[in-house]
Amino acid sequence: MIKKDKVNILSVNFEIKSKTEQLATVKDRLNRGLVTKIFTPNPQILLHAAKDKKALDILHSSDINLPDGVGILIAAKLLGGDIPERISGIDFAEELLHLAAEKGYSVFLLGGKSGRAHKAERSLLEKIPHLNICGCHNGYFNKKGAENEKVKKIIEQAHPDFLFVCLGSPIQEEWIINNLSSLPSVKLAIGLGGSIDVWSGKLKRAPSLLRAYGLEWLWRTVKEPKRMKIFMDIPKFFICIEAQKRAFRKEAKRSYSVEN
Repeated sequence: MIKKDKVNILSVNFEIKSKTEQLATVKDRLNRGLVTKIFTPNPQILLHAAKDKKALDILHSSDINLPDGVGILIAAKLLGGDIPERISGIDFAEELLHLAAEKGYSVFLLGGKSGRAHKAERSLLEKIPHLNICGCHNGYFNKKGAENEKVKKIIEQAHPDFLFVCLGSPIQEEWIINNLSSLPSVKLAIGLGGSIDVWSGKLKRAPSLLRAYGLEWLWRTVKEPKRMKIFMDIPKFFICIEAQKRAFRKEAKRSYSVEN
């Protein structure tokens, strides 16, 4: 039996790799001088992309899509691919921060309300003293026009190797796609949602036991009632997965009939 190396979930490919393997992929790309774009799709992001071609094209343009959500792992298994573990964006980002400190890469934090990125910087430097955070900027700016150009100039002058973009999805992914080519120093850009709010102390992550069982989404929903829509999106997501399974079976039967 041929082992699959990726699984397609609602037209988005996920590599069947552990967090350690994905980090090795990043290191290899850095060593080869390849610019790397990392996105962290969860079921809600995939549902949005299934209805919005622009959002889907953006996900297709990433170099790595991390499975940020236990729903992604369940869907992968239903579709014949066994992703070994959930890889949350913030957990992977902290691996990248340790890598940056070890190898001397600089990091720029973009996102959050005014002042939060600087609080996040102080918190991260307490945990990782040798880390070089070369700059910060809040996420409340016009993502087009003169204001956006001003923010890009600030980032360009800081000359970061890693750019952590915490603007929320799909804004952060679109911003990376539209602006990364004009930031020549950046070797890696990753979309990280509310990570700056966590690092700044504004938000608390779920207890480790809930995270281990893939229930961080439930914790965040309780803490942020505006996220209650997720309870409606879960059944919609798996209805779409079931439709994809049926389409796969139909295509497999059709191919078998043609070959025979």
